[in-house]
Amino acid sequence: MATKLKAVKCPQCGSEKHEQIDKKRYRCLNCGTEFFLDDDDININVNHHYDFQSSSTFGSDLGIGMKLGIVALLIPLAVVFIFVFFLFQTGESSVASGGKDSVSVRETFEEMIPMIHDGKACVFYMTDRDYTVSFGQDESKYVNGYYLGFRDATTGKVLVDQLFMSEEDARDESVSSISNTSISYLQQAHRWFLIIGKRYVFEIEPKSLVIKDVSKSLFKGKQAMSTGISSITFIDSDYGEGFEVHNNLAETYYYFPASNRLYSEEAFKFAKRLPPSELNGEVRDTTYWEMHKKNISEETSSAGGLLRLWKVHAKYHLGDPQDFSFYNWISQTFSYDPGNRLVSATPVTNWFIGFNGGVVYQDAQRLLITFYPSMAPDANSVFQMRDKEGNVLWTQALRRFSSVSVGACYGNKIWFLGQRSRRSGYDDIHSYSFDINTGKWAQGAQMSQEYSIKIE
Repeated sequence: MATKLKAVKCPQCGSEKHEQIDKKRYRCLNCGTEFFLDDDDININVNHHYDFQSSSTFGSDLGIGMKLGIVALLIPLAVVFIFVFFLFQTGESSVASGGKDSVSVRETFEEMIPMIHDGKACVFYMTDRDYTVSFGQDESKYVNGYYLGFRDATTGKVLVDQLFMSEEDARDESVSSISNTSISYLQQAHRWFLIIGKRYVFEIEPKSLVIKDVSKSLFKGKQAMSTGISSITFIDSDYGEGFEVHNNLAETYYYFPASNRLYSEEAFKFAKRLPPSELNGEVRDTTYWEMHKKNISEETSSAGGLLRLWKVHAKYHLGDPQDFSFYNWISQTFSYDPGNRLVSATPVTNWFIGFNGGVVYQDAQRLLITFYPSMAPDANSVFQMRDKEGNVLWTQALRRFSSVSVGACYGNKIWFLGQRSRRSGYDDIHSYSFDINTGKWAQGAQMSQEYSIKIE
């Protein structure tokens, strides 16, 4: 009888999956049992314990194991990723955009100084401003760049804000020193000036809140400056109230706004040493205070340690060159007077302990100074008001400032800006005021360096 083939099933597990070993022998691919078929189509078990694991079983078990392992690995990774993603998005939106209806602003103040407008204190500023807008917002309204303006010193309200130069224009013009700025009030001319990058000159008018570029108009009618400004800086205050300017032919001149005179370098050196008898009656008296320091030891070479106030009476040429470098740092006396303009110099205090001292404000009647009483890193900032004879009227100690601006006075208050350094984040900058008579102080507006504005 011929062998008949039909669906062959494993006698052990019943699986139809098998491989043929020879003519009549088979091996189950599911459980590994070897069996054969006799001529009566009877399944005969040959080996129930064959050491074999079917490829299908291996592949199935491996697939499930790997899948479980991958899933077990990916689930926590996915959770971490989602958490970090939303954390980043939340943080970014809160810092960068402040929400979909607002824009984040970051300020880097290059200049800040108190001034007086309409009987109130205001703060003039120059800042490097960076806007961060959310996706989909109109970026054209928010230009990154350098801005000039005024804020109310009490409320912080922006009074004037104008773009000086965008970051893009600064790059195109290769202006790399915009942050190199200086500001000065020229007493004899009664005018505020700001120099930016040694190339641009702005006049600041706090009375009308006007800030205008006078880089060209300042030298109107001066033929020597017709080639343009190569660089410009303020003259050292000992030598007058004006500018040292270099034209585009590399020539040096000295310009004095109060008299509208332009001096060559040689003429400037000659004029600043002219005695009063040769100044054609254009002589004025001035009385002012100077603070000088003396180092207690080598450890205090930059901070001093001993301070002394002097009252100086001198004569100056109205709006023209002078040489007021009277103080001899070696002998610590007022003994240098090449132009015979010093009338008197009187110490109004003995040496007293003070570090990093400075004059905040002075006029004909009073003087406000500040210093640290010790070198301790947490030493307070001491403020003292003194009368014209140097006597202490009052003393106030405020939590330490890392820097203090010059002051502005109106009525019975002197305003200044105080900055406190922070280990992380932005420094704390506020306006402050002192009552001239009592010394009572008050904190004004914060000069925020990071904030959000509503979309217009």
